[in-house]
Amino acid sequence: MNSDTSFNHSINPSVISEVVGPIEKRLVEVLSTERERWVAVDETLSAPFDALQSLIFSGGKRIRPAFFHWAHVGAGGDESSLTAINAGAAIEMLHAFALAHDDVMDHSSSRRGEPSIWKRFSNLHDENSWAGNGTEFGEAVAILVGDLAHVIADKLMGDLTPSVSRIWDELRLEVNIGQYLDVLSGARQTFDQDQARRILEYKTGRYSVQRPLHLGAAIAGRYDDFADFFTAFGRPVGVAFQLRDDILGVFGNETSTGKPVGDDLREGKPTSLVAAAHKESNAQQRETLLLIGNQELSDSEVEKIQQVIVDTGAEQVIEKEINKLTNIALQELKMASLNEDALDALEELALFVAYRSY
Repeated sequence: MNSDTSFNHSINPSVISEVVGPIEKRLVEVLSTERERWVAVDETLSAPFDALQSLIFSGGKRIRPAFFHWAHVGAGGDESSLTAINAGAAIEMLHAFALAHDDVMDHSSSRRGEPSIWKRFSNLHDENSWAGNGTEFGEAVAILVGDLAHVIADKLMGDLTPSVSRIWDELRLEVNIGQYLDVLSGARQTFDQDQARRILEYKTGRYSVQRPLHLGAAIAGRYDDFADFFTAFGRPVGVAFQLRDDILGVFGNETSTGKPVGDDLREGKPTSLVAAAHKESNAQQRETLLLIGNQELSDSEVEKIQQVIVDTGAEQVIEKEINKLTNIALQELKMASLNEDALDALEELALFVAYRSY
């Protein structure tokens, strides 16, 4: 593998940017076809499709289809086949479904530096002085837009072989199971390390890394040959991916992340970072940490919580774990029988998701 892994972690590496063109083209085609079909029924139906397209093309990293692509190529698949392109597009479309719903559940008013879908339609409601409550209208539409994305993702997958179908079904189940555990822990305010890890594995780790890798091998017809390797590599990468998200959710720059600083703290997300801070906190620090989950947290209160997380050493605990997990994944790559291009690409992807700044 290429030993030079120094690259700018604030922009998408070439192993993403240079392979997602056909996938993005397919997403545009599918959305345009569906929009045209439904606008012919009622012109107001342009709005949900426009909102979905805006979400998908507002700066997403395309990490999931990139993992799929390189697993598919590494397993000997044809990257230019319509089946492979459709699968990559379906993975990104399913991600849009998750984001649309996630912003409703988290009450996030922005996504990627733009109004989230529910906020976009809430604003539309208020600007037109329509009947009812603007927030409720916006949330209802965002749920429906997310559901549209889910259905389109399924359509893109088309006729699946049994092995591909099983993986696709598991992917969709796991992201919903993980989301429920996330919502439940937030409501209970249970900042437990074991529960936090369970949530991040199902909500993000499997759906973002492991399952796209599995799908890539399965669509290449080589799932049985590569399933164990892609699990051994994908699991630590997926966990590191979410641990980095946890840090960015607390300390990230709003310009870079596209979400308001402190949103994760206001939402009371039961992350490994917060669990580590609770574990190492003294009584006074714990009082500050108990502010987490208050939707009305001021900027100064967010800063106090951030300081406690730093003072307890929780941030460094998570940074060390990210480094450990990434090294485990890179060691797995050394034993893999993929082609050299795929090995280099997967190495770069693992480093990017672990050490990115957005």
